[in-house]
Amino acid sequence: MSQSRVLVKVCGVTSVEDAAACAELGADCIGLNFHPGSPRFVTEERAAEIVKALPESTRAVGVFVDRSPAEVARIADGVGLKIVQLHGDEPPEDLLELGRFQVIRAFRPRPEEGWRRVGEHLLRLVALGRPPWAILIDTFVPGAVGGTGRLIDPRLLASWIDHPQVILAGGLNPANVAGRIAQVRPWMVDVASGVESQPGRKDRGAVAAFIRAARPTPPG
Repeated sequence: MSQSRVLVKVCGVTSVEDAAACAELGADCIGLNFHPGSPRFVTEERAAEIVKALPESTRAVGVFVDRSPAEVARIADGVGLKIVQLHGDEPPEDLLELGRFQVIRAFRPRPEEGWRRVGEHLLRLVALGRPPWAILIDTFVPGAVGGTGRLIDPRLLASWIDHPQVILAGGLNPANVAGRIAQVRPWMVDVASGVESQPGRKDRGAVAAFIRAARPTPPG
């Protein structure tokens, strides 16, 4: 994915219709959530239908929370996924068992701790010879693993992490995404609840507005 603009990932897609709309509107990736506790949970059967319906220009990402590497690989292979996102408290060693996949490692740093634990985790991955393909930064909310609609604490934005492929998540919507991009210059932005009519159902107008705001057309 070479680029000169911010990429867009629409996460928590649960239907072929929503996936097709996101792709048509210009989403670079869609996220398929395999966490049973999420209101955006999608079955393996539905996920496979969605993946088959996507054009080559839009890639699917499987989102997993504290599943074993063997289970992640089994589901990803069955659905037809090349990219997986680990969004729980998985140990660094899990990435070694997912060697044939592009792995997005998600983090929810606590504002009072800053980037210390994220940095330690990434250093461990480098030492293992398996750095992630990308990292995703989401909002820390006690008891939640994502999709909360909460913005990342300004203290973290003020000292943004240095990584070539950072995906910014956490409460983004059409009204605030441009400002957040200007502040931290992410590689990709990730949106779920900020473009929904209800959990798991995407609003076409909101998706279009989000993508326009994330990468406005240059003048002239």
